[in-house]
Amino acid sequence: MRSEIDVSYKGFGSSSNKPSTHAAQSPQNLPSKYNVDEAMPVWKVKTCEQDSSLIPTVAVTIWLGCQGFVSWVLLDFVVFGSYAKRALFIVFAILSLSQPRDKTVRNWTTIALETSIYGIIVASIMLRSITVLIMSISIAVPLNFPQELGKKLGDWIAKESEKYFGLKTTLEDEEAISEISKLNKAAIFAFEPHDVLGYGCFAFSPVLKRLPPGFVPDNIKCLVSSAILNTPLVRNVSSWCRCGSVEKSSFRAHLKNGESIVFVPGGVQEVLLMDPSNPRQLILYLKNRKGFVKMALENGSPLVPVFCFGLDGSYAYHIPKGKIINQISRVMGFIPVLFWGRFHIPFGIPRPQKIHVVIGKPIVCPLLGEDVSSEDINKYHELFLNELEQLFERHKVGEKDYCDRELKIM
Repeated sequence: MRSEIDVSYKGFGSSSNKPSTHAAQSPQNLPSKYNVDEAMPVWKVKTCEQDSSLIPTVAVTIWLGCQGFVSWVLLDFVVFGSYAKRALFIVFAILSLSQPRDKTVRNWTTIALETSIYGIIVASIMLRSITVLIMSISIAVPLNFPQELGKKLGDWIAKESEKYFGLKTTLEDEEAISEISKLNKAAIFAFEPHDVLGYGCFAFSPVLKRLPPGFVPDNIKCLVSSAILNTPLVRNVSSWCRCGSVEKSSFRAHLKNGESIVFVPGGVQEVLLMDPSNPRQLILYLKNRKGFVKMALENGSPLVPVFCFGLDGSYAYHIPKGKIINQISRVMGFIPVLFWGRFHIPFGIPRPQKIHVVIGKPIVCPLLGEDVSSEDINKYHELFLNELEQLFERHKVGEKDYCDRELKIM
């Protein structure tokens, strides 16, 4: 059964500017050399009893297993498909991947691509290729189709995933987060790390109520690579789970509409930097990621550092290396990586590891509009990196697999 526990306690740390390396504990369990400062914010912790039985596993399979299904369909066509069906599938795959990342741009090329999908549907009917027909329809219909049923399914997936991963969340300053919604501001929750799949962002699903009241369902979006939203079936499930495109035009539009954003600034580039031979080091690709800071300053949006413990290890993986792979990943928006999780199924669902999402104190950004200078960007970017690193250091001692690990920002 589902079991939730809400715990509030004082955070603590060092008065120096050095990162704190103390674990989060309740006041009564603090060592005697620590004194709880009344001025310290209250940390709000919420946990859920882990349950990786059949129903939660089915929900996670629908959500994170879709990409595996598409991969196995591709293998099936290569090995068992007729020449005509193979050709049809290849044309369909090219058309899907050729879709523009920025969906707001409308020109003859985008219209031709969309029209071609309907041609694929007709051809798949004639060739009796049911699989291509289903995937073509998933590309042709609107992202959120069917809207109401899709939302309900997305909420169900989030609730069951909460159990599967035994989700734990910590709000370091609930009052400051709550103030964002009271002021009708759109916040940018910068989530790290990405790991093989940055699935930990589901913790921000409004149905889970891990954020203070005020962050209503339609006012928070998880932004993902456009490649995900161009992939059949995966795109529809992602949309039901309230995901949108991370492209700059969409990013800006959400902020201007007052919609808060959750995204992974390190992106898929962090996957290429993962090194299983050096498990002690956790690499984040953030030094050259400054666009989100610029947009925060343009809109006066608070920057909220977020760190997720427990993602790494949920998949075993093999990452091809080289400049060509790097270039391909940049163009396509995803890494051609082989990974396997629970039951050792390639491209399957992650192992049911407990994850802990820590949400730091918001960094207040001034509203500068178009007057944002490179000095402003560098200043707040450096501030964000420092806050994220300290967030990791404050909480890693409480995580048994992270106590002796170090964060490296590249």
